[in-house]
Amino acid sequence: MKEMSKVPFFYLTRFVVLACLSLLRPQSVAALETISVDQVRPGMKGYGLTVFSGTQPERFEVEVVSVVPNFSLRQDIILIRCKHPVTDLAGVIGGMSGSPIFLEGKLAGALAYGWRFGKEPLAGVTAIDDMLAVARRKTRERKIKPHGKLGRGPGLIPGGGGSLTHGGGGSLTRSRPDNFFSRFFEDKHSELIPAHTPLTLGGFEGRARQILTDELEKFGIDPVAGGGRGKTDLDQKVFVPGGAIGVQLIRGDMSATAIGTVTTIVGKNVLAFGHPMFNMGEGYLPVTTAQIHTVIASLMRSNKLGSPLNVAGSLVQDRNACIVARTDQQAKMIPVKIVIEDTRSRRTDTYQVEVAFHRLLTPRFVHAALVNTIVHAASDATDVTAEMTGIVKIAGRSPLSFHDSGASRSGLAQLAGYFRPVGIVAEVLNNPFEDAFVEALEFKVKLHYGLRRASIVGAYVTSYAPAPGDIINVHVRIRHYNSASEEMVTVPLRIPTNAAGQKIRIEVAGGDFLSPPMATPQNLDELLANVQQFYPPKTIVVGLNLPGEGVSVRGRIMERLPQSVVNALSPVAGQDQIAHHRTALRKLVPTDYLVEGKQQISLTVGGLKSR
Repeated sequence: MKEMSKVPFFYLTRFVVLACLSLLRPQSVAALETISVDQVRPGMKGYGLTVFSGTQPERFEVEVVSVVPNFSLRQDIILIRCKHPVTDLAGVIGGMSGSPIFLEGKLAGALAYGWRFGKEPLAGVTAIDDMLAVARRKTRERKIKPHGKLGRGPGLIPGGGGSLTHGGGGSLTRSRPDNFFSRFFEDKHSELIPAHTPLTLGGFEGRARQILTDELEKFGIDPVAGGGRGKTDLDQKVFVPGGAIGVQLIRGDMSATAIGTVTTIVGKNVLAFGHPMFNMGEGYLPVTTAQIHTVIASLMRSNKLGSPLNVAGSLVQDRNACIVARTDQQAKMIPVKIVIEDTRSRRTDTYQVEVAFHRLLTPRFVHAALVNTIVHAASDATDVTAEMTGIVKIAGRSPLSFHDSGASRSGLAQLAGYFRPVGIVAEVLNNPFEDAFVEALEFKVKLHYGLRRASIVGAYVTSYAPAPGDIINVHVRIRHYNSASEEMVTVPLRIPTNAAGQKIRIEVAGGDFLSPPMATPQNLDELLANVQQFYPPKTIVVGLNLPGEGVSVRGRIMERLPQSVVNALSPVAGQDQIAHHRTALRKLVPTDYLVEGKQQISLTVGGLKSR
């Protein structure tokens, strides 16, 4: 003690502070005491850590049952039996995935698997060595470089359907799980499967929640009603082993966060889950600290009910053995602004969210957010006509502006899946030409009660045997909804001189029922240009088609070519770019109502008169 008294107080204080800081510093791989699978024996006892309520991890006892070799490719798992009042009641709980399991005081791995309808808390543990191997993988972190500006200025993107790459509107396909998940989730109730990941939903209701369920349940993700980031006295900003971790897919006025458990922290790497989330490999999604409200016990599948707290890093790896997050990185989110304007009540509601950037899933997240806001702001199940305008901002390019309209007998919610914007986002993100990043989305929906639509019920011409160069009148019969009277719209059309002696076809349709001819795009700019070529739904389109073939070469359409020229260009264009019956002429007649239906008229053009 006398020797200690000679130590200056300043140095003693500094020593104590440094010692405390060393205890708080994240572990290195070398300092992390682990036990390998080949050292594990049945009957060994230990403990695990997880959060059952709040933010503080609790200890639960475990006993080794056995080791299952090569459960996955080159991956053994440890079978354990858990002991805790909560697990005794609820079994293996969704959200426990990643709970660190210690045997003989050393980290053995992460609780990751369980049984549906299990009668006792048996679980599978992913070995820590397999998880550390994922953390050691180098990331490539592809950069999205700004590209040149669009050659054409932004314009309206009218309504329609189909594919933007070959003509028509955007398509929205569902993502598919890879073999990792499909081997578990094919109605096999007696197999050891990854413990389901609860997706805490804040602000989502009914149909929007079902969209997320349909998309994510095949990945072992269970959407459950929960909460978003609200006012709380909890302010946890760092991860701890056994603490809750969230992977955020949507945040803002609506929230969707997948909840799991932190296994360990190695430097700036946070290892969690013990199984993949989407098994997407390298990927970047925001990760948050989280709180657990309670555990919902269920005979089929118990889940934690939680909420996100603070963004604390970014997911970087999502692979068989675990997910890995980095606390020194931030993932980009796409801001989405949705405005719903009710013209009858003169009420305007504005919603703002951010959705995770994921090539396959972002369109579904946007779709769910759009449906949810529409249902919340205008749930009336009645006749309604809606107009949508919006802007899609793509990195390095001019913003895309678009317009779409629709009518429904059962309310605005039925139209949410009809509008094109979600399909456009899907086409842009999944384009075959280059990486594209959507920087922001803005949607405005103007709501009119009542059906502002009419149907084309007939069409005829003044002459069914015109001469080349003649101007004929195309008369279009329009019947308005809820009206017995009809309207006649007359459109003059000149017969091309090169149609002499040929059979031609005139098409009369609503803008949504006819697509313009489009060249097969050769790059992203041409695909985006295709987006702007659709006809507005509030339009009568009169088109004259000539027989013959066209070829799309390098993004341009060459129409009505002699067969010899088509044959010569085919090796250059490719067979998928040969098009039949290309349109020679189309006229658009704007209306103040949606036009439905399609009519066709066949004519035979006389021969050229000799001089």
